[in-house]
Amino acid sequence: MGNAGLCKEAGSQVAMFDRINPIFRSQIVAEQIIHKIRDARINIGDKLAPEREMAKSMDVSRNTLREAIAMLQMAGVLEVKRSNGIFVASLPDKDDVKQWLIDAEFGRLTDSQTAIGARIAMEPGVAIMAARTATDEDWHKLDSYIEAMRAAVETGDIEAYRSSDNDMHKAIALATRNETIISVLLPVIDTARQPLWSAIKRDIYNAGVLRSSFEEHRQIVEAMRSGDEYFIFRAMVRHLECSKSRLEIEIEIDVDADA
Repeated sequence: MGNAGLCKEAGSQVAMFDRINPIFRSQIVAEQIIHKIRDARINIGDKLAPEREMAKSMDVSRNTLREAIAMLQMAGVLEVKRSNGIFVASLPDKDDVKQWLIDAEFGRLTDSQTAIGARIAMEPGVAIMAARTATDEDWHKLDSYIEAMRAAVETGDIEAYRSSDNDMHKAIALATRNETIISVLLPVIDTARQPLWSAIKRDIYNAGVLRSSFEEHRQIVEAMRSGDEYFIFRAMVRHLECSKSRLEIEIEIDVDADA
């Protein structure tokens, strides 16, 4: 009798279970923000508390909160105005938003800090190897990506810049001609194309960030051409560490701190 709920009959196949989707902390935070907006009767156009305050009150990292905010941007609930703050854009039903978050399957995504940590561990050595094996065609591709990034900086085209940035890193991995490196590293690099990452970076990228990032990439290629392994290693590590730090850039200016 005790097994009757699991098996139809002796020897029969156990019934399939429903799939359980993993839930990121950021998804839980996003749902809590929705509850707060509804319960506090916040209106469209109202400004939310600064990131730092929200993260502290929920006892989560700024990175986790920023992912939650990006999720709600994509759902059309929040609007982020760089250097100004986070505003309510719509007041949807909380159950509808929860279902949207589930359907979007954010639990399948790799969080930004985890991906960058993996890249810091791998890409400096990969760049050193690529400098040894790169062909004329590889150098031409790297130069073309650098020029495309330069043009994007001049026009302020964030999406074009990020596309060339991503392509340049993949080109370095491909230049190693090492199938194991390519198969492992390319999917990690491509996490930067995730819609959630794109939303986060749109909030923090400005002209100054683009110029700094471009200079870092230019120095990587310059170091690779020199063949000096120390300079290659340092140039790549510096860029990836700076990328990691940029994810913590303030969305809004802290007026009180400047006073």
